[in-house]
Amino acid sequence: MKTTPKTRPSNVTSFILEGRWPLAGFDQRELRRLIKTAKRNGVHLADVLSEAVESFVAKCEAEADLEEKVIKFPRSLKAGSAMLAT
Repeated sequence: MKTTPKTRPSNVTSFILEGRWPLAGFDQRELRRLIKTAKRNGVHLADVLSEAVESFVAKCEAEADLEEKVIKFPRSLKAGSAMLAT
């Protein structure tokens, strides 16, 4: 049985943290985990979100740069295996 997607009424707006972080995509469990992380590190929730976004962007940029750093060698296996046999 399919579940219907949760939609909010038109008169409900999502909470925005410090004017830039919409929190509508987080459920209560995720928010509690983020708040625990913020308290453990002694920072605000917005700082945890900023660090997570920066980390994600850096990871994506590193993966994109990795494709440029791969050195592609020619695939002449017969010549290489003959040299190894001698």
